[in-house]
Amino acid sequence: MGRLRKTGISQKTCHTDLYSKLSGRKAPDQSPLIPSVFFLDTKMRCSVFILLTGNDQIIMIQSNDRGNKLLKYTALSISLFVSSYSFSQTINDTIHIKEVTINGQQTGSEVKVINNEINSTVLGRYRQKNLADVISENSVIFIKNYGLGGSATISLRGTGASHTILTWNDININSPMPGQADLSLIPSCFVDNIKILYGGSSMINGSGGFGGIVNIETIPEWKKETSLILNPSAGSYGRYNGSLQVRSGDASFQIVTKVYLESSENNFRYLNNEISAQPVLEERRNSQFTQQGYLQEFYLKKENSISSARVWYQSSRRNLPSPIILSHANTGEKQFDESLRTMLSYKTIKGDFKFSSTGALTITRLNYFNRIASIDSRNFSQKFIIKAGMESTTWKNTVLKLTLNNELSAIKSNNYDKSTSRNVFNITSSLENSIGKRLNSILLIREIINNKKLLIPDFNTGLEFKISEGGAHVIKAGFSRNSKVPDLNDLYWIPGGNPELKNEYSIAGEITYTMNSKLSPSLSLEGNISLFRNSIRDMIQWHPGEFSYWSAQNIGNARTMGTETNLGLTLDQDDFITKINLRYSFTSASQVNETVSSKAKQLIYIPENQFNATFLFLYKKLEVSWIADYTSRRFTTTDNSQFLPGYFLNSLKAGYKINVKDSSVNLNFDINNIFNADYQVIAWYPMPRRYYSIGIIFNLTK
Repeated sequence: MGRLRKTGISQKTCHTDLYSKLSGRKAPDQSPLIPSVFFLDTKMRCSVFILLTGNDQIIMIQSNDRGNKLLKYTALSISLFVSSYSFSQTINDTIHIKEVTINGQQTGSEVKVINNEINSTVLGRYRQKNLADVISENSVIFIKNYGLGGSATISLRGTGASHTILTWNDININSPMPGQADLSLIPSCFVDNIKILYGGSSMINGSGGFGGIVNIETIPEWKKETSLILNPSAGSYGRYNGSLQVRSGDASFQIVTKVYLESSENNFRYLNNEISAQPVLEERRNSQFTQQGYLQEFYLKKENSISSARVWYQSSRRNLPSPIILSHANTGEKQFDESLRTMLSYKTIKGDFKFSSTGALTITRLNYFNRIASIDSRNFSQKFIIKAGMESTTWKNTVLKLTLNNELSAIKSNNYDKSTSRNVFNITSSLENSIGKRLNSILLIREIINNKKLLIPDFNTGLEFKISEGGAHVIKAGFSRNSKVPDLNDLYWIPGGNPELKNEYSIAGEITYTMNSKLSPSLSLEGNISLFRNSIRDMIQWHPGEFSYWSAQNIGNARTMGTETNLGLTLDQDDFITKINLRYSFTSASQVNETVSSKAKQLIYIPENQFNATFLFLYKKLEVSWIADYTSRRFTTTDNSQFLPGYFLNSLKAGYKINVKDSSVNLNFDINNIFNADYQVIAWYPMPRRYYSIGIIFNLTK
């Protein structure tokens, strides 16, 4: 840093409120905030505001003039104000201080596209659950779930599972064979943050996500400490679960290790109303499963760069129970899933430019065995991804981004005629611009080359207008065209694959209003409402063909439209905090057939209405939450003649935290499906009635 010139004078007291705002923490009791000093780095044009506390700590905010000038002038104003506030105390002792540095640099305009984010605080309540459980209880996203231990896929905005992309640190980890991801195989304790991007706004992270993209992130914590989190738990139906996380390092190097184990007999009781006129209470059989995983992360930070390496291994063995309409109690169905994901990434800043590069290799094995049907299916896939990006803020209020992405997939399967490979390359450029203080815009254009064939370019445009000057009320609108190449199973699976399939593409538009208001010092309100419409052309579906098996065809067009709303209320009164979140979605999804004039039918397994409510209460070390979730009926036939009734679920979570110096012990207790609802998400695959789990989280820090 260049020479520092002192522009403010140290004084003796200042507001504890100022400490709380700058540090994000409550000011310590009997620890007056003492001098404040403002510096200006004359060489680097860097403003530094320093706030000392009586607890031997320092808060320092550093801002580059080229980034956020507002921070500099705000810090100076605060410093001058504090300097004139009080002269009543003096410093008699030498203070040995610890440093906390917050660096802020504005990178230009950016249209906010994240519709939902599940942070580490929420994820901490689900350490013994999988990704499907987290998303279903914290959003109005429909999860197609075959039961505890069974596969779980996601449906966003009325689209299919293959139209929703799951990414890991912005790298696509959907299987190249079915084109989808099983969320039940991903433990939430391996995830530090979840970002859900809907519709056209998801194109910033990849193509083909007509419904959207779910991005799971693993993030370093640049602290000089070693922490250990151990979480054993047990629950109903012989379920045992354990996870371990170890973080260690300092401000320049971090190493993180995560381990996960789970097993369950899964022999829950359910009400069978399919095999006789009178419902019969039965026990689920052949439903045992075991899962284990290991994640290793390395992070290295230098002055202008961050390097990282990640290795993630996951495996699962599942016995698959029969549909309850079959008389066979055990058909001998089994499935083995195994995956290895590795990733190397590098990010650096040089002047007004940011550069990033990532190389990733995913290897997946899926073996399925059915004794009754004499099926022995063995599938092995590899996907190698190279992704590079550049971001420039050379021009005022403008951000230019360029991204290159190449995916090479190779498949070996006894369900294919021969080993198959495919290479998909795309180049994406986007321009984000700020027009005045209230209007932001984005224009994104993407070109895809599929096996040396050039596709029609895709695009996404968006506008964001701040209704109020401070941004408490914002309206956003977007319009996009998004393409998806057929999945490899659609092309080459025997029998039924169709190499002549056309690419799918969608034309989508949406408009969103968001608000964030402080109603009083202790009460805040935030929410949003979105309207969307999506037309999918040349949609691919598997349906009965001319022979005795199903085949993949471009059967026509589909249209999804609807609304999504979210309202959050937070009351913070010292030791007592109350948070209420209400979410609702309406989705109309139908196949468009121009030759038929009758009313369009709702697509199968797409609920029209979903509602989710979360009530969270915190009092000192006690935390209690109630989750209510309603899902309306889902049609199971294309003519809408048969359907599964809607269901209403309630769950209770309670936790108590015991602090011991810098460590803590958390006791957790969950009751799921409190009112014993009998329901099915997928026809003939029952879900468990009321069940319990209990866990302990040991959090040790040194």
